Amino acid sequence: MRGGMVSGGTGTPAGGAYTWGMRWWEFESVIGSDVVALVRGAAAEAERRSALTPEVVRAIVDRGWFKAWVPREFGGLELDLEAGLRLFEAAGWVDGSFGWSVMIGAGGGVFAGLMRETTAHAVFDPKEAVIAGSGNPRGTAERVPGGYRVSGRWLWASGAPWATTFTANCVVTEGGQPVPGANGGPLIRAMAFEPAQVRIHETWDANGMRGTASHDMEVIDAFVPEERMFSVFEGEPWHPGTVFRVPFVEFAEATTASVLPGVALRLFELVAASLRERTEYGGPRLMAERDDVRSRMAEALVTVEAGRTLLFDAARQTWAEAERGRPAPATLARLSLAANFAAAGALRAGAIAAPLGGMALNQRADEAGRAWRDLQTAGQHGAIRPTGLAVRGAELLAE
Repeated sequence: MRGGMVSGGTGTPAGGAYTWGMRWWEFESVIGSDVVALVRGAAAEAERRSALTPEVVRAIVDRGWFKAWVPREFGGLELDLEAGLRLFEAAGWVDGSFGWSVMIGAGGGVFAGLMRETTAHAVFDPKEAVIAGSGNPRGTAERVPGGYRVSGRWLWASGAPWATTFTANCVVTEGGQPVPGANGGPLIRAMAFEPAQVRIHETWDANGMRGTASHDMEVIDAFVPEERMFSVFEGEPWHPGTVFRVPFVEFAEATTASVLPGVALRLFELVAASLRERTEYGGPRLMAERDDVRSRMAEALVTVEAGRTLLFDAARQTWAEAERGRPAPATLARLSLAANFAAAGALRAGAIAAPLGGMALNQRADEAGRAWRDLQTAGQHGAIRPTGLAVRGAELLAE
């Protein structure tokens, strides 16, 4: 659906009620109270097994969130950019691993416009369609008649256990030698694998985002027909959908960043609740009554708000231009800056609020502690790492 609406069963606008106060976000109306209860009730089990439970994955599939960007003719929601980002933020507020899994699973939907049309239908028509994979070209694709022989091992394929298709970038070779690409480096192409061609190595044992099942994936001498090869960064999409006019790099930055403010706001909520119940050490006064605590929590909240507000504004501008054609380079640079700023702001807000949460945050079973760990782990992703701002800063300072 277009027009910035996402429904968790209530038809409420994706942004939810927005009134100034201690809690102005209303993410439950986006996700649905039944899903919120399901996900949070299963969070400890997801931590233990390093994967979302089957019931939670089914809830995502039933609501079409893995197909957020997929065109309607494939049974997708075809969301606009801001609506998708608000969905991922709300999902991150429910639980970090849940939000990340929804975002990553949905992200593969943009490949529908890059694959050949027949392949796209084969991959995305099923209701449960979801892609796991990697953009790092850690494999080789040797050209053979009719396609490629592919081998490689890729790290951190989030959602691997429930993926219906796997994709990964590879260096294309002929006679064992890399084929030159247009930019002077080796030619990089993405391959779409059947699940039976992929071996999942259960390597994901991280401090945070444990439920994302971001395991390694390996392919050994698998044949991939020509029609299941595509390019993420080159060529024109066959589908006219607006989302396919947003370049993948900036799209990935924005979607990845959108989860972090939701996680940070959940951490804020949980710490605030704790501060209203705990007394200061050695005295009767509640922690929430201390001016220094109040100031730090206010700073944390406005830091998140600044980043997410800029991100949504940049998303609206980008989408408006994409509906008319290609977004201007300056608009894409603004979206990139906004994404990195929003992610950095969420991390800063967490660093302000978390120390106020007390010893409970050190307990693995503590929800605030999980949110804090999730936030730090998500902040390490290459699309939104702090050095990302330096790239755009160099562009701004160039003559």
